[in-house]
Amino acid sequence: MTPRKEIPIIDISPYLDPSASPEAKKKVVDEVKSACSQYGFLQIVGHGVPLEAQRGVLKCCKTLFDLPVEQKEKLSLKNSPSRHGYERMKEQVLDKKALADDKEGFYIGKEEEYAKGFRQGPNQWPTLPLASFRAPITDYYNHMLTLARSLLEMLVLGLGHPISVLDSFTQDPVQNLKLLHYPPHTSKDPKQFGAGEHTDFGAITMLLQQPGKEGLQVYYAPDDEWLHVPSVEDRYVVNMGDLVQKWTNGAYRSTVHRVVNAAGDDRYSVPCFYEGNFSAKNPFNPDDQSGETVEEHVRKKFDSSYGLK
Repeated sequence: MTPRKEIPIIDISPYLDPSASPEAKKKVVDEVKSACSQYGFLQIVGHGVPLEAQRGVLKCCKTLFDLPVEQKEKLSLKNSPSRHGYERMKEQVLDKKALADDKEGFYIGKEEEYAKGFRQGPNQWPTLPLASFRAPITDYYNHMLTLARSLLEMLVLGLGHPISVLDSFTQDPVQNLKLLHYPPHTSKDPKQFGAGEHTDFGAITMLLQQPGKEGLQVYYAPDDEWLHVPSVEDRYVVNMGDLVQKWTNGAYRSTVHRVVNAAGDDRYSVPCFYEGNFSAKNPFNPDDQSGETVEEHVRKKFDSSYGLK
């Protein structure tokens, strides 16, 4: 019997360790390249993000989504030019062939004092104590910036590029956290999902899942099957977005995935979407300046999923 396929689990700690040998670092880069080429997804351990920070941001999810609906609605993402804020239940439609997504979310970006426009600008913070929400969110956000930079280095090295190709792309990057709440899945309708089938819009996504609360499914085209990705504490799920697939001419895959809350009760998760510098066109090949900027591409996809103009 052929072993069931699963998303590779990679210990990236040798790459992050300054004292590790070049051979040990290259082994990590090669493993990441293989996973991104075959699946477009990988699971990582040894990532350096403190467990306390992970638990803290998941606690923030419950704190936020337990607020009264009226209070959350006042923070609607539609009130914000940057689209930071609250996504009400079933407001997003990721798969136009399915029902609206059975989830609610909340976007948080880099805290900017002055509005810069789409995905860049002030956040809409709920009325919660600083120490119980904003402080742990900010701490976690900064850890994600560090992890994203390391992952991007592995990606470009895997394709034979020098790390320096990332210099302008990672300068003043756009990165957004999305706190997510999936209620228990009770619908019998086959078109109802927590998040419908989709690929991610931007560069890379780093997903933190609530331990033991499973729901993520990744489509593996060669076998025409959905791979169920476990929710394990201190393990991240990383996937490539549409931009990376385009920039690498398909060498790294942006893979269709969906969520069906299999937990039996409420499920929380926190994807972090790293888009990089919004004016960039192709950091993997700086000589290629054709096509859309990051901002143009992400805005089109984002607005379509929310029915915005």
